[in-house]
Amino acid sequence: MPPVCDVLVIGSGFGGVLSALILQRHGRRVVVVDRARHPRFLIGESSTPMADLVWHDLCQAHQLDRLAPLAEYGSWQSTYPQLPCGLKRGFSYFAHSPHSPTSGGQPPARFPQLLVSASQHDADADTHWYRPEFDLFLVQEARAAGVEICEEAHGHLAQAGSRWHWSGQVAGITHEWLADFVLDASGEANVLGQVLDLGSLPLQTHSRSVFGHFHGVRPWGELLDEWGHSQAPHPFPCDDAALHHVIDGGWMYVLRFNNGITSAGFLLDTRQHPDRGDSPDEEWQRLLAQYPAIGRQFAQASTTPLCGGLRKTRRLQRRRDRVVGSNWALLPFTAYGLDALHSTGNAHTLRGVERLCQLLLDTAPGPDRQQALDVYQRLLQQEIDLLDQIVSGCYASFRQFDLFASFSMIYFAAAVFSEDQRRRGKSGIFDSHLLAGNDAYRRVVNAGLDALQRQLARSRPADTAELEAFRAEIAGLIAPFNLAGFCDPARQHMYPYI
Repeated sequence: MPPVCDVLVIGSGFGGVLSALILQRHGRRVVVVDRARHPRFLIGESSTPMADLVWHDLCQAHQLDRLAPLAEYGSWQSTYPQLPCGLKRGFSYFAHSPHSPTSGGQPPARFPQLLVSASQHDADADTHWYRPEFDLFLVQEARAAGVEICEEAHGHLAQAGSRWHWSGQVAGITHEWLADFVLDASGEANVLGQVLDLGSLPLQTHSRSVFGHFHGVRPWGELLDEWGHSQAPHPFPCDDAALHHVIDGGWMYVLRFNNGITSAGFLLDTRQHPDRGDSPDEEWQRLLAQYPAIGRQFAQASTTPLCGGLRKTRRLQRRRDRVVGSNWALLPFTAYGLDALHSTGNAHTLRGVERLCQLLLDTAPGPDRQQALDVYQRLLQQEIDLLDQIVSGCYASFRQFDLFASFSMIYFAAAVFSEDQRRRGKSGIFDSHLLAGNDAYRRVVNAGLDALQRQLARSRPADTAELEAFRAEIAGLIAPFNLAGFCDPARQHMYPYI
């Protein structure tokens, strides 16, 4: 008989390896298989306060003392200064119009901007994870703790009665296992989705990406200084953030790491920016030429050796109709793919790790476990619906930045409210993520989308009075959840940490 493991984890990204390490800590035998090996080029890099809170709680609950310092920038730097990361004080958004610089090469008098703080100081700030080294570090930690991690594993997974059977080659050597439970952490590959022929559900967001890792990207703040744009109102340095360049029908992320590498990519609405069949480099250069201020930031940039050339995707959105069975489950980033806007992905993955590990530890195969898995599926699908509504609404509002700056406060109000509840111990593992199961908040989202659609239904851009009315309407809607003074006109889209 092949050796039997309690859990087979498919995929050695941070979600899969963290799950394996937690389960192993509690005496479960776990095997992790992955077709690739580390270090490797990966994106999905930006943490948030909620991600940090969940990370901290997981480390405390499961005695992961060596991983606990990664919950904040300050403790990360003091404990593991050799492990690259980026400083993230908040979220920066700057709006761009096509060909905005004048013939003299000067940018507009100002860029419409929105800055939302996520921390008060560098020490308690969030981080950008340089995934090639971050994931490798987790793999090394898991192996040192006794987790069996098999890279370059190519095999076949099939159901075998009440168990699963994996057989194949690991670095050229034949292996096989029986597993009582399979946790699919394979992301877009979604191995179980292929094995079980899982169906799909629609999503409202439509976006694709052109992206890479770069050397030689200039800090945006340096360019603002050159152009004489005052940064005095900024509540934090705009580059110490998830920096967003917002365009009509899309946006660009710019994430700086402390090893000289910058992660950047355009996310483009497929309906406004259909793929013309250009190469990734051709499309990248065309976009930089269309938005010359962004082009200035990347004028001397080149991709890193690990990244290789620029990469381009088809539509990113995917979603499975089933995410659990009696002896299997999908982590969130395997169950769906949405969009990187507002950095929601890593926190959601960590919530999935938290829930699935706890239910596997608390229940044995049978009705109680199935009931817990069904709760996980219901919550996850609710949360996907909510995030899709918010992200698709943001895309629709990009065309007029003041609409976006007001509408996005629906997301930030829920994020801050949820973080506050978590800090005060008023939310549990199986509470919904970002208030997705809160009926009152869901009504806020629906009413906000209705108000946005009324603004967008006009044949002309909203005027100043209409923008103010929209801001006031959103402020009224989010009032029960607004702990940070969002939508205050006196702030002028600059929100310090509260």
